[in-house]
Amino acid sequence: MRRKLLFFLSHLLIIQLSGQAEYSFVPPLKIPMVLSGNFGEARADHFHSGIDIKTQGSTGHQVFAIESGYISRIKVQANGYGKSIYITHPNGFTSVYGHLDRYRDDLAEYVTQMQYRRRSHMVDLYPDPNQFKVQRGELIAFSGNTGSSSGPHLHFEVRNTANEHPTNVLRYNFEIADHMAPRFYSIFLQPVGEGSQVNGSGEKFSSSVVRDQGNYTIPYGKSIKASGVLGVSVEAFDFLDGAINRCGIYTLEMYLDGKLMYSHMMDEFSFSETRYVNARIDYAESIRTGTRAQRLHRLPNDRLRIYRDLEGDGFLELDEDRNYDILVVATDVSGNRSELKVRIKGEHIAPAVHTPVERATTTMKYGEPNNFSQNGIRVEIPANALYSDLDFSFDTSPAMKGSLTPFYHISTPEVPLHLPYTMAIKIPPPAPPLREKLLLITINDEGEVEAAGGEFKDGSVVANLRNFGSYAVGMDTIAPEVIPLNGSANSDLTGKKSLKFTIRDELSGIEKYEGYIDNSWVLFEYDMKNDLLTYTLDAMRLKSGMTHELELYVSDEKGNLNLFRSSFRW
Repeated sequence: MRRKLLFFLSHLLIIQLSGQAEYSFVPPLKIPMVLSGNFGEARADHFHSGIDIKTQGSTGHQVFAIESGYISRIKVQANGYGKSIYITHPNGFTSVYGHLDRYRDDLAEYVTQMQYRRRSHMVDLYPDPNQFKVQRGELIAFSGNTGSSSGPHLHFEVRNTANEHPTNVLRYNFEIADHMAPRFYSIFLQPVGEGSQVNGSGEKFSSSVVRDQGNYTIPYGKSIKASGVLGVSVEAFDFLDGAINRCGIYTLEMYLDGKLMYSHMMDEFSFSETRYVNARIDYAESIRTGTRAQRLHRLPNDRLRIYRDLEGDGFLELDEDRNYDILVVATDVSGNRSELKVRIKGEHIAPAVHTPVERATTTMKYGEPNNFSQNGIRVEIPANALYSDLDFSFDTSPAMKGSLTPFYHISTPEVPLHLPYTMAIKIPPPAPPLREKLLLITINDEGEVEAAGGEFKDGSVVANLRNFGSYAVGMDTIAPEVIPLNGSANSDLTGKKSLKFTIRDELSGIEKYEGYIDNSWVLFEYDMKNDLLTYTLDAMRLKSGMTHELELYVSDEKGNLNLFRSSFRW
């Protein structure tokens, strides 16, 4: 009886998984579905959780519900997905539509009412399930470029409703043409531990790859000799019909002499896992060169659940004087496949000579909390913030323009972090009004000062940081700029549709904005990427044919306030 029950449950699970993969929805757009991004591709600090559908370089295309259900969430934010809609379907899925330009009329009116009720442009709304029921193929919104979008497109997801995990949209039989196999671009071999070498060196080896007789391999005349333990990474991308955009790989497998050592499949992940992308890629290579190579081995504190088969966590051990054959296979959801074949000559060679680094170091264990104090700074790194053990380094350099202290160099930006750590820098307390203006600063790649957050507390400026690097104490006492655009102040706006302002802050960033016309709060919408603040002149809430008084308050993260006043006729 027990055996029959197990068989039945297993069979039921297979049917459910198969049905999920074969389930069909109607497309969210009526234009051809050409992609600029796919599910699971590695992006800054996260995996892409959906697909990006090109909208022919324009906004305003009709967006439709892919299946019947009800609108369970409507969110408006200045960054992220911008204007978005979530629809819960009775089949166990939730569909998500992001970067929308505008909602259909009844949804737009509901959102506006809630924004005025809460006196906030940014809202996160959860309507009653009976409030906005939709049918399969029903119009819900219009495509746009809001939020953190870098160009007009529709961000689209299909999530598992039960756990909110995003799933691979390409598995649901949308009409997305893909006749192109993934492509390999380069391979990296990282010696791991004492005595491991590639071509006589303990440093990372890299090589471009070429296509030869249908497969990828290293260029003719280049040979690889290695010994010890190696971690392999590859730079590889997928492509779909109609676009030149580099997309993510669906599955990657690595074989050593025909034995499967590593595989992963990008079918589903949780948002709590998404930052593990920094362990999934060769993070140091990404910081140094911009190359996003995918590891074919797992770091000790990489807890992603995408891995299928790992032999020795995917690390290769070459300990014999013979040839080793490595095969890497990349596939996409449509079954297109590419292979990379590399032969390595294994041999015993003398240990490489390493030049000692003249910086104070201490070993930090990834699974333990780690603390460091020196020269007026304190660093507290929680357990499991690191992906592997770290030879922690610390150094200082003189203060620069804009800093109140020396710069403290904490490890290196090439080391990724999964959890934030705390950094505190001691400073002689300034006058009380100025204490609220203190923060940590860093220098970006263009040599410009950037805010890193933080506040003055118990004689130190304390911040929670997500990256290692160079930090100092700075001060922000300058209010944001407010610049009227296109005659948006002190003018006759009769016949105009909106008031527009550029708002930007020199250091800590815009924290709050509020507009009042004739002493009543009005809805200004903030486009963060363009530093643009817009009020759409609303005949339902603003009397026409008269002069109006405008007050616009814009403050930054350190409480510096700019009050802009003007009058206009409309």
